[in-house]
Amino acid sequence: MAWLETHKLHLVYAGAAALAVWLAAFTYSHVRAGQEASANAALAALNKPADRTGKQPQPLAADYLKVAEQHAGTKAADRALLFGADRLFTEGKFPEAKAHFEKYLAANATGSAAAAALLGVAACQEAVSETDKSIATYQQVLAQHSTSPEAHPARLALGLLHEQKKQPDQAIKLYDEVLRAKPVSVWRMEAEMRREQLVRRHPQLALGVPVAAAAATALVVPATNAPAKK
Repeated sequence: MAWLETHKLHLVYAGAAALAVWLAAFTYSHVRAGQEASANAALAALNKPADRTGKQPQPLAADYLKVAEQHAGTKAADRALLFGADRLFTEGKFPEAKAHFEKYLAANATGSAAAAALLGVAACQEAVSETDKSIATYQQVLAQHSTSPEAHPARLALGLLHEQKKQPDQAIKLYDEVLRAKPVSVWRMEAEMRREQLVRRHPQLALGVPVAAAAATALVVPATNAPAKK
């Protein structure tokens, strides 16, 4: 009792401080929940119902980016930013789309949609014919997100770029990776079709013979002891 009397004031101060911390945490959590709910509502409001013909109007990139700006700091704003970048790509505004994909990545480098954003950057680079940069970014997707759903489209895109660069050996390896992957994905049919077309153009690939090696063999003139024709 004597100790309580002596330290009563300290206990009151400690209790008041603890209560203040709890109230601050509760208020912050409540405000954040309200902000998130508001942002989710704004994002959902962009999805308009279908008209009488059954056609559903698609939100513009500017609509998504407005939600991202007005509700910055929320998860819904991050999703809006990613959707906005995707719409910019669809609208053919590739440099702007790339900038917004990169903005998303800067704030969500390890987020669940980081692979999708990185894939978007690579697609933008490919769209403006920055082939080498695009290849490097697709390879980055595979290096950092090899088990993500975006890995297979990255392999297919990378394979096609290798075909364009006359590198069928690298392309067929990527298609085979898609075909070997488990579980079977929706990308398998695309990989099978591309592989068949590639082997049709380069039959030696079916035998596991590199195209460069086959071409070099074809250029070798067999030795002979027959007299030269005059």
